[in-house]
Amino acid sequence: MQAIRTMTALAALFALGSAAQAATEAEGLAEVKAFTLEHNAALIAEAQKMQATAEGYAAIIDAHGGDYAKAWEAEGPKLATAVKDLRAHWLAASNQYETIEGIVAGIPSTAKYDLILDAGNPGTEAEDVAEYDLTLPDGTVLERPGSLFHSITEPLFWGTDEAHVKQAADLDGDGQTGRGEVLFDANLAVGAARGMVEWATALETDMKAWEPNRDDAFTAVVTMTPTVGDYFGEWKESQFLGGDSAAFVAQSRLVDVTGIMSGCERMYRSAISPVVAADDPALDSSISGGFEELLALIADTRGREEQGDTFSPEEADALGAEAQDLAERIVAQVLQAAAKHGVDIKS
Repeated sequence: MQAIRTMTALAALFALGSAAQAATEAEGLAEVKAFTLEHNAALIAEAQKMQATAEGYAAIIDAHGGDYAKAWEAEGPKLATAVKDLRAHWLAASNQYETIEGIVAGIPSTAKYDLILDAGNPGTEAEDVAEYDLTLPDGTVLERPGSLFHSITEPLFWGTDEAHVKQAADLDGDGQTGRGEVLFDANLAVGAARGMVEWATALETDMKAWEPNRDDAFTAVVTMTPTVGDYFGEWKESQFLGGDSAAFVAQSRLVDVTGIMSGCERMYRSAISPVVAADDPALDSSISGGFEELLALIADTRGREEQGDTFSPEEADALGAEAQDLAERIVAQVLQAAAKHGVDIKS
């Protein structure tokens, strides 16, 4: 039963499929690039919907002189629908990106887009800063504001960015205003949505230009697989486990972890396994088995969460440590294969 639940969870979350292992390294590298571009295109499409919806939301506010209270009183249902649609497009866009994050963030020539779109810190932090500025419709320039998904739009759309909340609003019409039921800054919403389209499109341009190669494939797996422990830490600090983080409120961080680690596994299975299996099938089998264990652990934990299980911080730490141990074992073996084949792991 647990195995069935695990596979169902993986399929339901990202529909990643179980494509057959590529016959050759070249075919596998090409498959990874095509897969990434497919989901990149879907990311752009959802970001464009997000932009159009944000602009419609802003137009309603503007029609009432920028007065959010008057706009809500006059056109509350339209605004509630706009907020609902923005959140839906955000989730769809985020899930498309998480599906390829393990690839994008691990390839040296595209890694910067991961910081800008999803994982980067604002310029006030010492490291992993998203190196871009965001210009808003009113001309305001936000310098190094952090990632578009988790530093800006998610806290904005779900009302955890208190600095940009404009009006409490009974979005679901139940007569009460609960957590996250707010109208938010339209200027920031439009600017961030436009930024999402801009940078997702820039990623597509660079991904099309990327020439798949062995060094990048190994580098991606070695770089991204051991980040799993950090994601479990973010899950522990999120509101899903009683934390107070402003990010990771739209859905469980475990959904993201599934996508990211599945991307790492895809890169290994498609582009690296044909190389390793050719002269060391036992090592290839061990690495593949490690990925299966890691994905099963994540899926089982997510399945328990969906069924209503609660996790203490200590249990979250233990699960994160188990996942990290599996990831480090995988990476050690991939590095063994890299040394054997003269691969240059890029920093």
